[in-house]
Amino acid sequence: MTVFGMAILVAAGFLDAQMSAARRLEARADLVRAAEIMLESVRGGVLPLESAVVDFGGEFQPLSAINVKTSVEVAERPDLPDLYQVRVVAQAMVRNQKMVVSISTQVWRP
Repeated sequence: MTVFGMAILVAAGFLDAQMSAARRLEARADLVRAAEIMLESVRGGVLPLESAVVDFGGEFQPLSAINVKTSVEVAERPDLPDLYQVRVVAQAMVRNQKMVVSISTQVWRP
């Protein structure tokens, strides 16, 4: 009976680790999706080409139960006119750990 009890304890530990890993992967996928949506909004001209903290409101619904915070950082390229360096950052707290996803690109606006 003791061996059976120990096996259940070990299996429960592995199951908890698997569930935690699945939650982190789902949260990371949500952060990547939020950052990509923000970047496409800047590229498409929906959002102005300026640094800001952006609230999606009800437009973005993460699949996991996380609260995503997003920001856009814009810097003008001094060597090339009308070309901007854009960095989008999406972050959230997942199981008491801060997760951050960042995507950088360049956007041209005449």
